[in-house]
This record gives sequence, C-alpha cells and structure tokens, in this order.
Amino acid sequence: MILNALIIDDDPVFRTYLQKLVDSHQHLHLAGTAVNGSEAREHIHSLQPDLIFLDINMPDMTGFEVLDTVKQSGPAQVIITSSSTDHGIKAFDYGITDYLVKPFDQERFNEAIERVVRNARKGGKALSLVNTLALKTLQYIHSRDLDSYRPIPSRSSKVGYVYPMLTENLDFNQQEKAFEILEIAEKASLLTSTFIDSFYACNECYNSYLLFRETCPACQSSDVFEEEMIHHFPCAYVGPISDFKSTGDFRDLICPKCDRELKHIGVDYDKPSTILTCNRCDHIFQDPVVKAKCNHCNTDPAVENLIKMELKSYHITNLGRDAALGNVIIDIDEMEDLREVIDKTSFQRLLSKEIERMRHIRIESSIAYVTLDNITELYGEIGTQKSRGLMKELLELVQSEIRRTDEVVFQNMVTVWFLFPEMDREQALQTLRRIMQRVKLLVDDNFEGFNLKLSGSARPINTTESADKQLYALSNNN
Repeated sequence: MILNALIIDDDPVFRTYLQKLVDSHQHLHLAGTAVNGSEAREHIHSLQPDLIFLDINMPDMTGFEVLDTVKQSGPAQVIITSSSTDHGIKAFDYGITDYLVKPFDQERFNEAIERVVRNARKGGKALSLVNTLALKTLQYIHSRDLDSYRPIPSRSSKVGYVYPMLTENLDFNQQEKAFEILEIAEKASLLTSTFIDSFYACNECYNSYLLFRETCPACQSSDVFEEEMIHHFPCAYVGPISDFKSTGDFRDLICPKCDRELKHIGVDYDKPSTILTCNRCDHIFQDPVVKAKCNHCNTDPAVENLIKMELKSYHITNLGRDAALGNVIIDIDEMEDLREVIDKTSFQRLLSKEIERMRHIRIESSIAYVTLDNITELYGEIGTQKSRGLMKELLELVQSEIRRTDEVVFQNMVTVWFLFPEMDREQALQTLRRIMQRVKLLVDDNFEGFNLKLSGSARPINTTESADKQLYALSNNN
C-alpha cells in the first residue's frame, strides 16, 4: 500500500528532515510540500493526498484553520507536527491520526505511519469511537488533575449513572459504552480502578430501570398470590393456610383433616414454607421465575440473564498521562479485531487471491461453512452483551482448531466461513466435523436446556469460477 503524503510546514530545515523520512518509508510517496496555509489549501484540493503532515503555527493561518477550510476535500488522514504539546486536546477534537512533538526520531515517525497504514487498510481516516473517547477521557482527567474519576447518579441516564464528559459524548442508546471504554482503558494500563458498587441492567438495551416480579413458571403471568404452608404435627396434615381458615375469624386456624384448633406455633404446628398459585392458569408452585421487565425496551428477561454492571472510581496512570499529552498512541479498541472477522467482503478478497494462487501452483484448496441454525433464539434470550461474549468464545474455539494458514469469517454471528489453503475437501470435512462437535458441546454445556443445531458443507476451490459464484454455490450446497 502506497499513500500520497503532503508536508505543510514553514520551517525549511524541518521540511527537509521530514521529506527524507517520507522518501525512505516503503508505504509513503511524497506528493508535495507547502510552506503556508494558503499554499496548503491549494495543494490539498489539487493533490487529494492520503496523508497530511500539518504544522500548527504558520505565518498566515494556523493548521486548524487550514483543516476548517478543507473539510470537504477528501478523506486524508492528518498527523500534527508541532514543537509544543499545548494543542493536543484540540487536535484530537479534529479527529487527527497522530500528534508528533518536534523533534521526533525515525522510530516515533514509523510508529505514527504504522497507525496511518492500519487505518487506511480498514478504510478509516481517524481514531475509532472507542479510541477517541478514551483519549478525551484521559485528557479530561489529566487537564483537571483529578485524583478520582467517579460516576454520578442521574435519573436521565439509561444506566442510572454518568461519567463526566464521557457519557455526554454518547447517544442515549449508547451510554453503556462508557463502562466498556473505561474497562478497556483499564486493561490497557491507562487507568486503575477502585470498586464502588454493582447493579443489574437489561440484557438487551442496558436500561437499569427494571420492574422485578415473580411469575408463574407455566404461563409466565405475574398474576400470582402467595400463601404460607402449615404443617399440623398431631395429624401430619400439610396444606396452605387457606385450608385452615374455616371460620370467619382468620385468627382461628382449624385443621381440615382432624378438626383440631391450632394454638401454638412451634408446639402443635409450624410454617415450613410458602406456596404460590397463578390466577391465570391455576398452576400451584413453590419456585417462581423471577423476571425483570425493562421499562425502556419492554423485554422481560429472567434475572439470571441480566447484565451485571460494576461502578468504579478510576485513577489515571503515568501511561495514561502520556497518552493524554500525545506522547503515546491510543489503540485499544477491542472490537476492531472482531470487525475484521465478520466482514464477508474481506473473505471474498482472500478467496480471490487463493484462486489466483492456485492458477500458478498445482495445489488443492477448499472452502467451507458452518451455520448455527438456531443460535438467534439463544441470542434473543441472553441479550446483546452476552451474545457478543459468546461469539468471541466461539471464534477462539474455532481458531484453536484450524491452522495458522487457514482463514475464518464469522458473518452476522450466525455463519462461519472457512478458507482452507492446500487442504482437499475430505480433509476440510473432517476439520469441519470436529469444529461442529466442539461448538455444540460448548453451547449446550453452558446454556442449560438449549440444543444447538448446526449445518455445514465444504467444496474444493475451482480456479475457473469467481469467488462470489463459489460462495453462492457453497451456501446453496451446489
């Protein structure tokens, strides 16, 4: 991958130094240089560069003013080059890719370009949402010299709490991501934490305003009533308290079996438990299903499927302070790797390359798929977060069963596509059967009462057909 770069700086010595770095890098081609803001705007419009090295302080305008005037000129990534760290916070508000403080060496330059190339390959021009908000949070904590970054109770928040600045930058339906971002930042050693409390949220929308109630295990109705059970010692009769209330005075308890009056609890009777009766279906039971109806999305999950959220107070680390100052690149988005394996287009490109390779080398390769036929039923029951966690587990399991040269794509959390280079169809089917057996075992063992159904197939790669046609034929078992 070659990226066209534009250098914008009024310092001729630095321009020469940066030009040498650009010329020596395998992924960069120097498209042009500019010495001031006016020239920069012209070059950006005419050259349409992939990457801009931008100085902040120039004679006629600032680097930020240049960015303001060329917003519509194309998806160029921007690396700020400045002799000061004072502009760090504002720079990242513009969605820049990196911030290099002069003077910097080739190692630091290469680190920045690696990030540019990685973004370009993903089709992105700036930090991901997770990385951007993590950086803003670190800058917020650092700039205010906070000893502790704590959640604040809020009735207007979906989860019941807000983290200053961070939650404000998220839409209402994404407010739970504040907890995820802080947790990821802690794993990356940018923050440390102190536990405050925990609470439960809806497994579908993360709303914490839930209506808890006991429901009938037969018909799921919450229209149930509870009675105490009575055990009469002399005649050993056991029944609900309503059986013993035969007179108008409910203080008098008469045994329906022996007609004796019950007088002293613990002496002639006790109350060993309670019993519930459903007013809808008349089902009698002792173990109700406790459900938590969500006031936001109206789902009604069992309490064991709710998401446990932890409230923590966070403290910035030395590494976090360096990141806030722009001395360290933040790249902590754990979902980036996951996005890479759910992109069917990427798989088609890989298959096309394998077809081309097979045209030049006499080898047999195969493609295959496994579909988790009824997995969406389980996803609906356990909610979004647990579904995503399950998908990660399944991916780890699948990857442990294939070779490093094999490729796997998990499309739409339902279908797994495989590319098996230099593996014939029979070998591919053997691998597929082993994977299906382990996947079913993992799901069935971890989700009681759920019986995962799977289907799959494999076919040899044909060098005379396109990747799209072969994937279609495979999915339709042709």
